[in-house]
Amino acid sequence: MITTVTLNTALDVIYQVPSLRPNTVHRIEDAITLPGGKGVNAARIIQQLGEPVTATGLIAGHNGRKLVSLLRQEQVGCRFTEAEGETRLAITVLDQSRRTQTELIEQAPTVTAEQLDLLEQTVAELAACSSWVLFSGSLPQHCPPDVYVRLIEIARRNGAGTALDSSGEALMHGMKAAPYMVKPNEQEACEWAGIALDSSNRQERLHQALTAMMDHGIELPVISLGAEGAIAAERSTGSFYQIRVPRLSIRSALGSGDAMMAGMIVSASRGGSTRAMLRLGTACGSACALQPAAGWIDKDDVMQIGNAIQIEQSPVA
Repeated sequence: MITTVTLNTALDVIYQVPSLRPNTVHRIEDAITLPGGKGVNAARIIQQLGEPVTATGLIAGHNGRKLVSLLRQEQVGCRFTEAEGETRLAITVLDQSRRTQTELIEQAPTVTAEQLDLLEQTVAELAACSSWVLFSGSLPQHCPPDVYVRLIEIARRNGAGTALDSSGEALMHGMKAAPYMVKPNEQEACEWAGIALDSSNRQERLHQALTAMMDHGIELPVISLGAEGAIAAERSTGSFYQIRVPRLSIRSALGSGDAMMAGMIVSASRGGSTRAMLRLGTACGSACALQPAAGWIDKDDVMQIGNAIQIEQSPVA
């Protein structure tokens, strides 16, 4: 089994409009409501890929109960801890003519020390019967910035592989626990490594950031590069990997990073090589970008894109 942990869950509402205009009433014909939050999106992809998965984290109020109900309809296992207040709404407006997306995201409910204690117990129990635990997303209000460090260490003590997909302060703190796998973007990776974005040529800069993460004890650091693919490194073999994806007609980038992480962990849980992990992860991320909403893939898209992905391996200098 795979476990995903989402501290900052959301109920996603997606509107598509021909053209988004200010001071105008827009009649929405096809609204989409989905369970959301980075780890929740990943859990849904993992389930679609055919692997058993349990989503845990924090939910609150009516929105939280609806999120759980929607997940169960998709046959995703759930073991959430309830917080006070309401799980946030994350509203996305897709402008079809300009091909833009506008996001309106509510503030998350406040979390207490008691609720975090309960969540830690749940993570320990799930990690004991999971091959991997994926920690994803930002932190809710009043959540200690080092919470990912504690949770990653708990999962590792209970025998699970650990992966982190976050940003900002949560990422910076979480990296201290040296999870097996991380997936920052270029700016986040360079900021963490203390590398100025204009300090060197891009390839050298990315290699320096990957090397710094490996030196820190991270086995598989991956830096996502959006439509350009990704670059990764493998600590045990001393290899860099450049992953290039075919040109695609992107519909929405929502959740692509979550899908990428889900694909890599599914491959890892099946005993896949590093190249296989990167191929499936990148294919899932690209396939998700062809969908109007996060947390969805077409497995035919995954297969076709995966066959077209190019992976170049080179030794660490």
